[in-house]
Formats: sequence, C-alpha cells, structure tokens
Amino acid sequence: MAAQLVYGLPFTPTPTPGPDWQGMLMTWTGWDGSVWTLSDRSAGALLLAGTRGLTLPPTRRIVDTSPAVAGSLHRGSVTEEREVFWPIKIFHGDGALAWVARDRAFRRTLDPDRPGVWAVTQPSGETRRLTCYFDNEGNHEFDTLPSLTGWARYAITLYAEQPYWVGEPIVNSFKAPEPPAPFFEPTGPQVVNIASAYSVENATIDNPGDVESYPRWFIDGETVTASVGIGSLLVDVPFTVPADKCLVIESDPVDIGATMYDIAPSAAGKKPSQRIVGVDLINPVDRTADLGEADFGAIPPGQSVPLSLTVNGTGMVECYLPTLWRAAW
Repeated sequence: MAAQLVYGLPFTPTPTPGPDWQGMLMTWTGWDGSVWTLSDRSAGALLLAGTRGLTLPPTRRIVDTSPAVAGSLHRGSVTEEREVFWPIKIFHGDGALAWVARDRAFRRTLDPDRPGVWAVTQPSGETRRLTCYFDNEGNHEFDTLPSLTGWARYAITLYAEQPYWVGEPIVNSFKAPEPPAPFFEPTGPQVVNIASAYSVENATIDNPGDVESYPRWFIDGETVTASVGIGSLLVDVPFTVPADKCLVIESDPVDIGATMYDIAPSAAGKKPSQRIVGVDLINPVDRTADLGEADFGAIPPGQSVPLSLTVNGTGMVECYLPTLWRAAW
C-alpha cells in the first residue's frame, strides 16, 4: 500500500486573551529609547491580569507609643518605594527567529541600573509616568521552548524609587517687557539707555496633584541678577547668565542645585522647559556654590501660592512644577 502524505497549515501561535485595557493606553520606554505598547494584544507585548503598581503606593506610619497610654499617637507617615509587578506575555507569529528577536529586544530594556518609564494615558488624553528599575524575573521556568510556540509569559518585578506617578507639569513663563524707545537729553544728542529690569506681582501657581511638589526654575540669558521663589522663600542668583545660556535651578531636596548650560543653536526657539538636557542643553557647569542664600519651598497639594520674581536683564524665566499623583489615573 502506497504511503500517503497529508499536508496541513503551519502552526500559527495566537496570544491568549488578556485583560481589556480599552481606553487606557500603556507604554514602556526603555533606557535605550525603544517604545513598547503594553495594552494592545497585537503589539507583541501585553500586560496580563494581576498587574500591580497602578494604584496607591505603600506608606508607613510614624507613631509614638507608651506603656502607660493605650493605643498610639500619630506623628506622620512616609511613602516608601513602589513595587511594580508585570505578568506579561511576549509573542510573535512569524516564526522562531522573529520571536527571539522581539524577546531579546524587550529584555534589553530591563536594566537594574538604567531605568525606563511606564506611561499610562487616560481616556481624557492625560498621561502620567512612573520611572522604574528592573528588579527580577522570578527565575522563570519553561515547559516548552517559547521559540516553538511563539510566546512566553514572564513575571517581572520592577521598583520605583520615586513612588509617585508624574503628571503633566504646570509651567508659568515670564519675559521682560519690550524696552521703551530711547530718548534724547534736552542738552545734547546723547541717547539715554534705560536698563531692563522687571518684577512680577500677583502671579500664582497651582498644584493640582496629590502631594507637595518643588518647582524647577529656568533662567535664560541675558540676566545680570535675579531672585526667584515661592512667597517669601527666595533664591538669589547674584551672577550673570549670559546670552545663549540657561541656568536651571532644581529646588527638590533630592536633586537640589543649579547648573548652567549652553543652549544648542537648534534649540534657540524652544521654551526653556521644553529643552532636553544633553541634546538642547549642553556643556553643563555646576553653579550651586555660587548661589546666594537659598530658601527653597514646596507647593502644597490642591493649593495656589504666590510666585516671587525679580530680574535685572532681558532674559526669560520659567517656573516648572511637576504634578505628583498617588495613582496612574
């Protein structure tokens, strides 16, 4: 009896159903700049049921107790680093080589020393971001080679040392008014030039976030001296910021300091807060030690506080306030 051969269609792996993230776009931007969509079943990387890290961060109460008094006395709380857990499926339907390339590219973004950014965009279009470092993969076990099936499921743990989701910033910009036309002295033809100086009154900034936030100040040259701050808490800049340079003052206690940058020619038309360090702002010089007496203040959540600003020069000043949220929406 002659042998018979039966031909069938090649195996095409399909991703198993995952949670419905419809209306909530999630992405992961690795340290290498690659961007991965995590909420679309057709994109090759999908977060599954059991994802953690989207809601409230862990906190620890600080209390006083006494053997002579019942209970405890609340003294405050500390928000601790946030653990993030991703049950995630990596898949590709075009064969073993294609799956290996995709899996390798995704794993490359997971680094314990170089963070990536998990972003969640709400149906309203608002985006909040969480910077995460890779922690572990749970010593994953395989029953079948994923290159044969076209998919693998991982259990990835990351952590966010800054536990709050960072939302859209609040930015207030100030620039010196155009100087008046020069005028002539009655006794001769000499032109009298009026030095440019300005201050801001009745300006406020709002913090719509869940927790207090510290502003970042950008001072574009040319300014001879300046003072910026919140209410009566001022930072004096007693040195000149030349033209084509930008002074960035960070008031967050974690990153407090002042750095002078050259403005790249290609970034001359950008707003100060829109420039990227290392691309638009180059050749950094630490000027922290040259600042005057500095009192840095935070802006409480849900409040509007007055800004203080005095500048001698023609430059631009921007106050950039990150908004910090306890959850991704």
